[in-house]
Formats: sequence, C-alpha cells, structure tokens
Amino acid sequence: RYRRWIHLVIWLLLTAYYIAALVLNTHEYLIISFLYVFISGKILFYHVPLRWVSEPLGWAIRRGIQEPVLRIPTRVRHILGVAIPLACYLIAVFVPPPSAYGTRLQRAQSCGGMVLIIGALVLTSKNRSHINWRTVLVGLFAQFLIALFTLKTSVGYALFHWLAQTASGLLSFASYGTEFLFGKEIAGTANFAMHVLPVVLFFASFIQIVYYLGGMQWFIRKFAFAMVRLMGTSGAESVVAVSSFIVGQCESALLVKPFIEFMTLSELHSVMVSGFATISGSVLAGFISLGVDPQALITACVMSMPCSLVIAKLRYPETEESLTSGEVNVPPEEDKEANVLHAAANGAAQGLTLAGLIGATLLAVISLLALVNTLLTYFGSLVNIKDLTLELITSYLFIPLAWCMGVPNQDLQSVGQLLATKMFASEFVAYNTFTTQLKEHMTVRSQLLTTYALCGFANFASIGIQIGGIGAISPNRKSDLAKVAMSAMLCGTISTLMTACIAGVL
Repeated sequence: RYRRWIHLVIWLLLTAYYIAALVLNTHEYLIISFLYVFISGKILFYHVPLRWVSEPLGWAIRRGIQEPVLRIPTRVRHILGVAIPLACYLIAVFVPPPSAYGTRLQRAQSCGGMVLIIGALVLTSKNRSHINWRTVLVGLFAQFLIALFTLKTSVGYALFHWLAQTASGLLSFASYGTEFLFGKEIAGTANFAMHVLPVVLFFASFIQIVYYLGGMQWFIRKFAFAMVRLMGTSGAESVVAVSSFIVGQCESALLVKPFIEFMTLSELHSVMVSGFATISGSVLAGFISLGVDPQALITACVMSMPCSLVIAKLRYPETEESLTSGEVNVPPEEDKEANVLHAAANGAAQGLTLAGLIGATLLAVISLLALVNTLLTYFGSLVNIKDLTLELITSYLFIPLAWCMGVPNQDLQSVGQLLATKMFASEFVAYNTFTTQLKEHMTVRSQLLTTYALCGFANFASIGIQIGGIGAISPNRKSDLAKVAMSAMLCGTISTLMTACIAGVL
C-alpha cells in the first residue's frame, strides 16, 4: 500500500547522498554515478512498466539500425561483417606504440594466433556448413569491445579497477571469521588452508544471499537477453554462459534444469564449454587470495561469456531446432530460503562442501604429481636425463599454444608448463605455481597473458564433475554428455587461450 511512498523517500535520500558525495568527493564521480543510475533504475521499474522504455528503444533500434542495415545487399553485408571487426583488430595491432605489454610484432603474433585457432576449429568442426557466422563474428567483436573498454579506456579501467578493489575488500572480511574460530596467530599464517579456503566459504554464503534477494537472477536475465538478440544463440545456453562465472560449472546448469532433458547435442556441448571456459565467483575469491590480479580475472570472466559460445558453435554447430530459441527464461528456485539468515546458512554449507573439495583435490593431486615426478626423475636419471618431470614433458606440447597467445620467447616453456599443469592437475595448482614460483621471472606481458589463459575449469578432473553434476539433473542425457565431454573440455581450454590472445592484441 505504501510502497510507492517508501520508494520515493528512499530515492530522495539516495539523491541527496549522491549530490553530497559528488560535491565532497569529485574523484569518485564515475562509480557513484553508476551506482546511482542503477539503483534509480531499479526503483523506477518497480512502478513503471519496462515496455514503456523497451518498446520505444526497440522501435528506435529497428528504424535507426536494423532497417538501414537490412537494405544493404546480403553479400555486401557479409563482407562488412568480416571487414569491420578485422579492421578494428588490425588498428589495435599496428597503431598503438610499443609498451611493456607488447610490441607491434607481439600483438600481431596474438592476432595471428587467433586466426590459427579459428582455422583449426573450422577444419575440425562437426558440420562446417552449419556454422552460424553471425554468432562467431558478433561474439568475437563483443569480446574485443569488452577488452578494449576494460584495458584501453579510462572509464572501463576505472570501472573494472573499482570492481577488483571492491571484490578484494569484500573478501577480506573472511579474515574476521577465521580469526574468531582459530585465533589471530593461526589465522595470520601464510598457508593455503587459512588464507584461501575461508574466503571461498564466505563468498559462497554472500552469493547465496544475493541470489535470495534476486540480484543474480536479474543480472543473468539481462545479459542473456542481450546475447540471444545479438548472437542468435538459444535462451538456455545463453543463460548458462552468463551464469557460469557467477555460480560455477554445474550450478549454472540448474538455472535451466527443466530444459536440459530436451536440449540439442549442440546446446549440451555449449553448456559444458561455458562451464569449462570460466571460473565461479567463489573460486575467483580463492585466486585473488593467492595474489592473482583481480582486475584481469574479472575481465577474463566477462570476456568468456561470448567467447565460450563462439568456440562451442564453431566446433559443434547447431543442426536441430532448439526448444528455447529466441527466448530467455530463468525458472524460479524450487526451494527458496525463508529469509536472509537461511540463505546465508545454505550458502555457508555449499561453501564448506566446495572448500572441502578444493582442499581434498589439491592434496590428492599435488601428492600424486609428486609421486609421478619422482618416478620420472628416477627413470630419467638412469639414462642421464636430469630433472625429468611430467610438467617438463607436457610443457613442450603446450609451447605452440603459448606462442599463439603472443607470449615472448623467453617465457614460452614456463607458460607451456603452467598450461599443462592446469589441464592435467587443476587451475588452482597452476595459479599457485604461477604466483609462488614463476611469476617474478616473467615479463609483464607474459604475466598478463598467463592470468587470462589459466582462468577456466578446463581440466580432466572437471570432465567427471560436469558429467556427474549435469547428469544428476538429467540422468537420461548422461551418454550424450559423455559423448561431447572431451570436445567441450578442449574447447574450454581454447576459449581461455582465445581470451588471452585478445588481451595480447590490446
């Protein structure tokens, strides 16, 4: 009954605070303005139908953009669709002066690596004649624009820098709970269990609260709608692509649970690739705690949304009719929490499970790797090969991929070793090796590209996690999931490499 007046009072107080903040802190105007517009918009659309804005905006887009574009002959339109993104990439490669992040030759190397990756995917595609080039070109261009906005504009840099600082500041609150449980002396020890796992648990609880309040669902719907309209992908796979970097590789599939039973093979492949091509919000917290650049991690996660669909659709084009073609539907949760405290408790329970899995997996994998490396070193020493390890052997297989990313020659073996570690062990092991052993010996460019390339769940262990997790949602599709799993994992790896290539171009 009084909601309208309550919202009006909240908006007036918010406006007064906004004006005061602008006057007293002029250097923070960008972030404050962004938050003010966002909250004001949310309040406005509680009372004003969204169609009052969306319909005039849609009419303007149709009359101002779509109709003029459709008047252009189809052949010319296709040529422009290739020429415009290509021109943007070439300008990014050759116009900016050399810097610590790359010379013109190194940027050209990254651009050439993208071409090689796309060419390899086209050659190995399940059905080359059905590749939707609109999805591919729009997705690559969208990824380029996201990277350009983040890395090369003051507004984008400030926004993502603020997001990174906010994320780091938010995660630091986990230390209070850790100190309460274990004491300040133990909580302050610089080990993985005390420094990373509590952060994962805390952030999982925080995310669940945001879900309870409806914030995540709103974000996912808006971004998925944009991807459906721009890229021509189905609603279900777009929802999963957007939500994977928030909730994780299996949890994102829960958002489209009713549709998994009826998904095409191409959609199932896309769903799995989206999970492999990025990391979840709670794991992101753990990587930041390891000392990985938070701004690069967040940027990589956002860039992975269109890129995962591009790579998936190149490798496994759609040949069937999708049930959710052109639609975006995020079903409500079946068991909604009673209140915020209930949501926090559920999130903490999920975080405890996740932290336990991370800790147990790392303990087992690192121990097994040490065993394998000891055996390899022993047998290598019998034929006068010193320090033979699994990472050394597999690093040579990944050196060509590191070169395609644009990594300087002196760091090729180190980056190849990290890529191999990520695939055969886990991204946690790879990032831990990167930050503690190799980072300080690398160039600035190699550090940046490595951060992007490792930002994903694509490894052999995750294949089992995805088949088990998504298969539990829809047991009838387990055989289909197993059929596309290896392809999806490799495509997830390629997606992170493509993200690194685009960062290397800029």
